[in-house]
Formats: sequence, C-alpha cells, structure tokens
Amino acid sequence: MLLLDTSFLIELEAELSKRQKASARRFLEARATEPIGISIVSVGEFAEGFEDIRSVEAFLSPFRVLQLSRAIAYRMAKIQGSLLRRLGENDAWIAATALSYEASLVGRDKAFARVPRLKYISL
Repeated sequence: MLLLDTSFLIELEAELSKRQKASARRFLEARATEPIGISIVSVGEFAEGFEDIRSVEAFLSPFRVLQLSRAIAYRMAKIQGSLLRRLGENDAWIAATALSYEASLVGRDKAFARVPRLKYISL
C-alpha cells in the first residue's frame, strides 16, 4: 500500500488545477495497480487550504482514509522517543500510520527519512 503524505496531495491538487502532468500524476499513473491511502491527519492538513469542504471531499474521494488507533498512537510515541530530532506532531502521526499499515509513505518531506523502518518514497 502507498500512503500519500499531505505534501503529495498538495502537489497533486496543484497539477490537476493547472492541468499539468508532472511528478505527482506520473507517480500515480506508474503505480496504478497499488492500493492508495491517506491518513485522517492528512485530510485535516489538506482541508486547511479550502473554504468549500465539498471540493476537498471530491478531491480526496478516490483515496482510502486511514483512521487513527491506539496501536498507531503507541507507534507514534515510540517514533518520537527514538529520534534525536523529533518530527512535527502531524508528521509523527502520519509516519506511525504508514508503519502500522506497512505502507510506503510518499511525499516531499525529507524529515521522514529519519524514521527507522519507514519505507519513504521522496518525489
């Protein structure tokens, strides 16, 4: 499974609104057969840039939204405790979600590369 970080969603939305096919759209086309999800945390981060929630829902509708759980909460705490430089809180939740679902996290935030055992694909 691929888990799309908020940075990827922002890039994808920008490409679609400009009717461009750049790295985000090409990546998804190349991985068309893989299941794709997003963290509920990314839903909140992504929605910050919109006034109309219906447009957010329409954009996010193709993706499975992964909810948080106690297991993800404990994993997030372990991630933060293991890093010399902690991730931002939302990034820690997103990384923990990816690890819990054994998903590859896709985005542009290089800080994710510091998370042990996280499969991170940087665009």
